[in-house]
Amino acid sequence: MKLLLSAYALEPNRGTELGNGWNWALNTAKLGHEVWCLTTVEGRESIEKEVERLALPNLHIVFVELPAWVDKLFEYHLGFYPHYMYWQHGAYQKAKELDEKINFDLVHHVTIGSLQMGTALWRLNKPLIFGPTGGGQEAPSALKKYFYSGWKTEIMRKVISELLLALNPNARKAMQHASLVLTTNQDTYDMAQRIGALNPKMFLDTSLPEDFYPEAYPERIPDETLKILWVGRLFARKGLPLVLDALSKVRPDVKYELTILGDGPMHDYVPRWIDEYKLHGKVNWKGQVPWDEVKRAYTGSDLFLFCSLRDSSAAQFLEAMAYGLPIITLDLHGAKNLVPDDAGIKVPVSTAKETVKAIAAAVEKLYDQPLLRRQMGTNGYKFSKSQTWTKKTQHINEFYSKYTQAKPAELTVQP
Repeated sequence: MKLLLSAYALEPNRGTELGNGWNWALNTAKLGHEVWCLTTVEGRESIEKEVERLALPNLHIVFVELPAWVDKLFEYHLGFYPHYMYWQHGAYQKAKELDEKINFDLVHHVTIGSLQMGTALWRLNKPLIFGPTGGGQEAPSALKKYFYSGWKTEIMRKVISELLLALNPNARKAMQHASLVLTTNQDTYDMAQRIGALNPKMFLDTSLPEDFYPEAYPERIPDETLKILWVGRLFARKGLPLVLDALSKVRPDVKYELTILGDGPMHDYVPRWIDEYKLHGKVNWKGQVPWDEVKRAYTGSDLFLFCSLRDSSAAQFLEAMAYGLPIITLDLHGAKNLVPDDAGIKVPVSTAKETVKAIAAAVEKLYDQPLLRRQMGTNGYKFSKSQTWTKKTQHINEFYSKYTQAKPAELTVQP
């Protein structure tokens, strides 16, 4: 099959959207498809080195270059939005040029995974698969105090989201044109339906390479101290102060230590939070660490505690499950759909006081019941094995086969 991928974010050996973009391109090519993948010039050197090393003749990375003044937008707050819009226009022009020579069988938009931003490639009038995508999730206002000054950014994001849904033709028309829209959480599924998606389907966007897993399942011997792990970027929406507040409320007899791995814009707040919640001696913040140390932390911990306030689908959950860790999180957004019910405790969001109380109670429960921790960890590990990149792309390949059969009359939105 002659396949066109759109991956604005793409780079090998990276996490989040960049890693997703690369893995979609690599693994669809490994299935034997002739793959052309549109991306930005960001990370070009590492991409070209990896493509050369792999020597896959059917993987073609196409760099869409933009004027220097457009790339400079990235340096400014909210500059991503105009930069991505401009790139979409350039990507469509390049795709149109390529299609005249190649005649693609199908178009698949993989990154950025934002429903509101859409894709300009609906204009090619080819069978289109959009996603997996997020974008429909909103942070609960009941927990806004944990954003500190970042709550203003959340309000601005919501305003921009509604404007894009109303004014960005690449959002609505992509939804209406797409043969299939893959959404990574229920919130985005509902939004896709609201703006006219004809065929939305739930589909997790988080996957792991086979070599990520430990050589053997990590068996843990219960200890009197519960070793808790938090991994993530220090953004306001990642909810670290909520976790710290909850830990400050657990019973005095519960012995625990929390390891925090990650850095980011909220860096300066962390020492203040530790002071505020009187957690000295119980929290070890290591900042950004090498990937091997992250894996060692997964292996050496008893529990993964991560209560993001807005996330389409956090990869850390799948990573933690791959190392047999039970999960405590909020019953919200991506976590609601990604974490199996028998692999952890998903705390309902209510008032700030009640949510904190429920998280603390979940920690106490898993402290008291090491056998339950073990069972949840085993269940999560089994689930994670179903979410490898190989299995994910084999699944998507079934969609490719199905939706290349779409007839021109079924592509209802005209350019």
